[in-house]
Amino acid sequence: MQKITSEEARHYIKSLPKTEKRNFSDVFRGANPLAIDLLEKMLELDADKRITAEQALAHPYLEKYADPSDEPTSSLYDQSFEDMDLPVERWKELVFKEVLNFVPQQHAHIGGEPQA
Repeated sequence: MQKITSEEARHYIKSLPKTEKRNFSDVFRGANPLAIDLLEKMLELDADKRITAEQALAHPYLEKYADPSDEPTSSLYDQSFEDMDLPVERWKELVFKEVLNFVPQQHAHIGGEPQA
């Protein structure tokens, strides 16, 4: 909670009912333990403790798909935008504007034709 700079966000989080963390092994019975480990690391709420994309790609669960010579890299995510202390209505406006401005990338289809 200390990392959340918005008083309004802290108030909202405190208003939520307390719930115990669920064991993903129980939720996803029979799942590969490495998959569960990766999922838990990716869903860590604290961004400072959360696995990075690079670490996730190097995780043992994905090792058979990994090609270190062909892995993209990116800069660290700047979450300062999310730390802005704005009223909920302003957040709604900003999210709505972002959705309206979103233009998905078009990927080439196997036959060379772009997909819609």
